[in-house]
Amino acid sequence: MSTNHGISQTDFQKLMLLLSEKRTAHTTLRSGIALCAFSMTIISFILVMASKVVDSFQLSVFILPATISTILLILGIYFIRRGITRMQFHDRLIDQILYSSHEARSMFYHTRKRDKASFSRPPMHYDAVFHLDTTNADINSTIKKITTYFAAVGSQQFSASLVVTGSGISMLKKDTPHAEQLTQLASKGLRIVLCHDAIAQAALRPEFLIPEGRIVPSGLIELVELQRKGYAYLIV
Repeated sequence: MSTNHGISQTDFQKLMLLLSEKRTAHTTLRSGIALCAFSMTIISFILVMASKVVDSFQLSVFILPATISTILLILGIYFIRRGITRMQFHDRLIDQILYSSHEARSMFYHTRKRDKASFSRPPMHYDAVFHLDTTNADINSTIKKITTYFAAVGSQQFSASLVVTGSGISMLKKDTPHAEQLTQLASKGLRIVLCHDAIAQAALRPEFLIPEGRIVPSGLIELVELQRKGYAYLIV
C-alpha cells in the first residue's frame, strides 16, 4: 500500500515518526539554550553584586543562587548536546528513507534543493584486498589481476592490499622470479601483508621474504579487518 506521494505506507509512517522525534529533539535544544542563557544571566548578576560586597556573611547569601545557577547551566549544556546529537541521528535516518524514494524527497524543501545541486550516491571508493592462498600455479595470474586493477582504477584515489596466507607464502621469497614484479607493485602503492602462521608452517625465516611484506599474526584476521573497513574482497 502506498500514499498519494508514491511512498510506501511503512516508510511514510517512519518519516512521520522521525519528524516528530526530531521536533522533540529541537525542543530539547531550545530548552537547553534557554537554560544556559538564564543561568548565565543570573551568574553574571551574582558576580557583579558579589564584587560590591566585602562582608563574608553577605557573600554567603550568594552561594545558594550561584550553585543553583551553575547546576542549571550544566543541565542546559547537557540539553543542547543531547538535542544536537538526536537531531543529527534522526536526520541520518530520514535521509536514508528520502534517498531511496524520489517521491519522498519531493515532499521536503531541503531535499528538493539538494536534488537540484545533485542528490547523488556517496562517492565510490575502490579500496580492495587481494587474497593469495595458493602456490606458484596462480602467482602469475595474481600479479596480472592486480596490475590490471591498478590500470583500471587509474587516477582514482584508492588503497590496495595483498594478503598472503597458506602455501602461497612460498611465492613471496626474495629469490623467486616474481619478487621484482611484486616490488614494483609495492612501489605503486600495493600493501603486501604476510601471515605469520603461514610463514611458520612453511618453515621460512622472515629475512628470506621480500622486504616490502609486512608480517601480521594472522592473515585471516587481517582480511576480516580490511573488509570491515570497506575493502572489497578479491580472491586470486
